[in-house]
Amino acid sequence: MDDTVSTREQKVKVIIGSKPLINYVTACVTILNSGSDKVILRARGKAINNMVEVFLLLRNSFFKNIQIKGYNIDCEEIIFYDGKKVSLPVLELFLSTRD
Repeated sequence: MDDTVSTREQKVKVIIGSKPLINYVTACVTILNSGSDKVILRARGKAINNMVEVFLLLRNSFFKNIQIKGYNIDCEEIIFYDGKKVSLPVLELFLSTRD
């Protein structure tokens, strides 16, 4: 695997969790203002709702031309310390400011 590709991808990927939404919006704005025309939002489980809110904040407040160029829906199996397995939904949105 080429390390430069994975490093480049990490620079445009924002993983959404339980922090305040403005943290993720700021990360996306920083990426898009630093010369990149794309950003990937990734969330799993309950954080998917937060990801939708982040996208709407970006579109309505900062980048009127931002579009969803693609998405990836998947499932991850998480194993807790006690051995319990849980399957979590994962959603990735591929956003672009270029038409």
